[in-house]
Order: sequence, then structure tokens, then C-alpha cells
Amino acid sequence: MRKLLITGTAAAASALALRWSRTPMPAPEEEQGTGLPREIWEISTADGVVLRGKRYVADGGRPVILAHGFEGNGNEFDLPRPGRNLAVFLARGGFDVWIANFRGNGRGSSVSDSGGWGHSIDHLAAYDADALVRGVSEATGRKPAWIGHSMGGMVLFCYLQGATFEESRGHGVFRADAGLAAERNSMVAAGVAVGSPPAFHWEKGGFFGFLSNSAVAKAGLRGMMAGLRLMERRGKRVSLGVPVGRWAQRHPRGAAMVALSPAGILLYNWRNVEADAAVSLLRWAGDDVSPAMARQLVFGLINGDYLSHDRSYNYTDGMERITVPMLFVTGTEDFASHECIRRYGYERVSSTRKDFICFPGYGHTDLVMGKGVEEKVYPAISAWLDQNVLA
Repeated sequence: MRKLLITGTAAAASALALRWSRTPMPAPEEEQGTGLPREIWEISTADGVVLRGKRYVADGGRPVILAHGFEGNGNEFDLPRPGRNLAVFLARGGFDVWIANFRGNGRGSSVSDSGGWGHSIDHLAAYDADALVRGVSEATGRKPAWIGHSMGGMVLFCYLQGATFEESRGHGVFRADAGLAAERNSMVAAGVAVGSPPAFHWEKGGFFGFLSNSAVAKAGLRGMMAGLRLMERRGKRVSLGVPVGRWAQRHPRGAAMVALSPAGILLYNWRNVEADAAVSLLRWAGDDVSPAMARQLVFGLINGDYLSHDRSYNYTDGMERITVPMLFVTGTEDFASHECIRRYGYERVSSTRKDFICFPGYGHTDLVMGKGVEEKVYPAISAWLDQNVLA
């Protein structure tokens, strides 16, 4: 047994050494927005949190808000890699691009205040999304379109369904207001949800099918929720993306080796990304989240439907409240499940103008920075906005 263990360890080490030797160093990063006017903006939320982000300014252009995913920040749309930068693609196409960072997220001068790390995804919808839509509208005089990747699209679903908090006995009580939902739908020009699940119903088979259908996996997820609840009570944050980014900056070849392996299953179809873009994504676009946000998503994996943090409201059932023009973008390899997005998102919204696009071979985050996005995904989003957003 001991010899077998030693032999196996030596074989694994040899395989890693070979993989290391064949993994090239990532190419130097390149600024992609050369020549475009830009600025750092600040917008305050109703609960006193200051959000910050980057804007590629196009006076008179259609304003577009880019909203990032879970454990991410706005840099996922603004990577220093040619052909892998949605923000610059849209800006060069005449759009007025506002790259958002939800509370607690961002890098450098674009870091948004955290507000104490006690927030749920409901808070991002009730406060952050509301402030972003109102702030961009006031600054430009036009209704903004919203492009959300993963959780960024889920926040839009919550916002458009009227997610809000009311003060009661000294603390905020969540509710989903139908009247407010109608008002908010009138304030947004259109929504684009990229890899954004309105529910967590997977068919049996595959990794996420196992998570959502296995009693053993669900027991493990409940254990995770208990740990997150303890962190929530202690006011801690879930810090993973930032440490990974620091590691990727110090060890770019190691990051490239990991990025182009099946370890990327939670991020993208690893066969559909290049090392350079993947390393930049790990380096710049990973961020911290609150335990309440994580617990809300984990409970969705257990329950199947997407609920508010206090479980008083079912966002999956409320998708019919959405009436703005909507585009749902996903891929055949997206772990969020293209069939789930079609069934519970595209087919349920009440929008008179809505479309569904599923790109073959694309996973989750590679819908934003994978191979061929500048020729396939970006133009599809831009063209849809041109056709479906009123002037």
C-alpha cells in the first residue's frame, strides 16, 4: 500500500511538472480603452452606501449599466486583453458605458463602500440597483439599459419585481411591492441577463444536477449554510476572490495552469478560454461577498427556486412581473443551465419584446471573456439593444 501511495504521488508530481513546463507565461496585459474618454463615478444609495465605478463617457449615447456576478466586480467587463472587453466594445459602438461595482466590491479608485457586510442579494436590488438606475438616469437624462452577468442579472430580476426594505422596529423588513415593480419597469430601457439563473432546477446528471438532486449533496450544502450563518452573525465576509487575485498576480504561470484545467468548472468552460484572459480574470475580477449573499444562493441550490434572503418571497414565481424588453443569453455548457434559464426566465417574463440566445460551446463567464466573444456574443448583445431599446 505504501509503495502504491509513493508511486501515485510521484506520478502526480511528474504530471504536474510536465504540465508546468508546457504552460507558457501569460502575455503582458494591454490597456484596451485607449482614446476613449473615461471617469470614475460615485453614486450614493438610500441606505448611505457610496458605490463607485468606471465610465466610458459617450455624451448622447445610450447609457448602459454593466453589473457583475457573484464573487466578482466590474473588471470582468473591462479586462486588459484585446477582444475580451465588453465595456470597450460597447463604448466604441457609441454606448455610454457605466461599469458598476456592488457594495464591498471593486479595485483601486473604484472600490464601493461595503456598508458593513451584512447585506443580502435583496439589498443589492433594493438599494444598489435602485441607486444605479436613478443615478445614471439623472446624469444622462435617459433611461439606462442593464446588462447583468450571472448574479448581476439576478439582481435585475429582483429589482424589477419590486424588492424593497421598510423600517420596522429599528430594522429593515423585506417585501416585494407590485406597485414599485411597475414603476421600476418603467425606469429601465431594457435588460440583458447573461448566464443569470432565475431558478436552480437542473436535470439529473452532471455536477450541478448532482448538487440539486442528491440527498448527500444537499446535506453538505446545509452544513455550508450553518457555517455561513455563523459568519453572518459575526459580521465576517467570505473572502476568496481577492486572495486568488493576489496569488494570480504573484504566480501567473501557476494561475494559467489552473485556469486551463477542469478546476475552472465554476467559472467557465475551460476549453473555451485562453490562458491570458483567464489569468486577467482571476487577477482583477475576483472579489469578496457577504455570508448572507452566499447563504441565499446556497439555499436556492437546495430549494430549487430563487427566494429572498428571509424566504418570504419567491423570485422564480415573480418573473411574470418583469415587463421591460429582455434578452436572455446563455451557452450550452453554462452551469446555470440553458434549459432552466429558458423555462423559468425567458418563458415566464411578461415582456412583449423578449429573446433567448444560447451559444454552442459556451459556459458561464466565458460568455463575457471566452474565445470568439468579440465576433459572436458582443455583437449579438449590441445588435439586440439597437433593435429593442427605444431612443
